[in-house]
Amino acid sequence: MTPTHTTPDPEYHAARATLYCAAAAAFTYPTEDTVRELLDPEARAGIERAAEELTVSEEATALLEALESTDLEDLQTAYNQLFGLPSDDGTYAVIPYEAHYTTRDEISSEQRRIATVVGLMEEFGLEPSDDFAERQDHVAAELELAQVLAGQRAVALESGEPAAAERVGQAESTVLADHLVEFVPALAHDLRRATDEPVYEAAADLVEELVTYDNGKHPDPSVSADAANGGETP
Repeated sequence: MTPTHTTPDPEYHAARATLYCAAAAAFTYPTEDTVRELLDPEARAGIERAAEELTVSEEATALLEALESTDLEDLQTAYNQLFGLPSDDGTYAVIPYEAHYTTRDEISSEQRRIATVVGLMEEFGLEPSDDFAERQDHVAAELELAQVLAGQRAVALESGEPAAAERVGQAESTVLADHLVEFVPALAHDLRRATDEPVYEAAADLVEELVTYDNGKHPDPSVSADAANGGETP
């Protein structure tokens, strides 16, 4: 199968953007607006089509059905218990930051890791909203970055701009291989161990399957960079 990095179908990348958007929303604090937007009939149909395209239909359907059957206050309580409020000993049930999983609390490594993510966000025009009070290595922020990149790839291909699509594809490979795959499976594992709330169990399953599938369709960033330079290392 042709890797996503070279897939010229803009609709495929638009589907990827749709799923990353849904996954990012599932890891932000649940509000009435967020849940309503995910369950809007048109949005829901788009998520289901995209999930079928990327072979994660079971996980996406489970998330949507769980959202539909869960009271908003219960969902907000579960979110706070998992991500928002420390226990009596000052620890959190689940820590939704990349650096927690990839730097082993080494401050200098943590700062470099976060700076890399911030640099990618700035390069591709992603700015945190005023009401997003988390670090940029929060799982929701990195999933939103993946959404923006997939959307930009779709637009570049639709507009007949292969060089721009290639540039975005390089960034996507980096985000997937060097960031999301490095911590999302472990985060999903911790989340499943920490909760029996169906929404967050489903969110864990969806984000792990999505990131793993998508990374498998991207070549290693260094390999694709060499190819883009005619096989020569820059």
